[in-house]
Parts: sequence; structure tokens; C-alpha cells
Amino acid sequence: MAVTHNLIELNNTTATPISVTGNHAGRDITIQNVSSSAYVYLGGQGVTTTNYGYKIYPNTAWSVELRGGDVLYAISSTTSDVAVIQLGLESMNI
Repeated sequence: MAVTHNLIELNNTTATPISVTGNHAGRDITIQNVSSSAYVYLGGQGVTTTNYGYKIYPNTAWSVELRGGDVLYAISSTTSDVAVIQLGLESMNI
């Protein structure tokens, strides 16, 4: 997979998938909270603003390597955007 980047709008009611979905060999993903006031919460499909795996403070970023097939979700304390860049880790043809 090639490098992808985009801005994704989040809200405070519904978790949004922010990583590539489907079959992939693994991805390096960086999420930047571009808001100066909103908090972004990361986790699985059921992530909420009170039950989450990682909290991104305003104007900061977080990176992780995802295994193939893993999907990362986000929700925000208010409507806001995150900047997301993803890079493939390895080829599917091993």
C-alpha cells in the first residue's frame, strides 16, 4: 500500500475509523490532533470520551504500528479534525 494522508472530521457521539480497513500487511499510522482546544480519544470500535485507550491533547500527535487487519477508531470531545498519515510496513507478497 502506498502512503496515504487525509483530514478526518470527528464528533463527540460516534466513533470514526481512522485507519485503513480490510486486508493489509500492517500500517504505520500517525494521528495529529490539529485542534487547539479539542481532545481526541483513540481505541477500538466502542471508544468513547470516557472509555478509551489513548488520549491525544490539543496540537499534539501519536504514532503506532498496526498489525494487518487492525482498525483504529477515534472520537473527539467536540467536532474537530485529525490529520492522519499512514505508511505500509511490508508487502503482502512474502
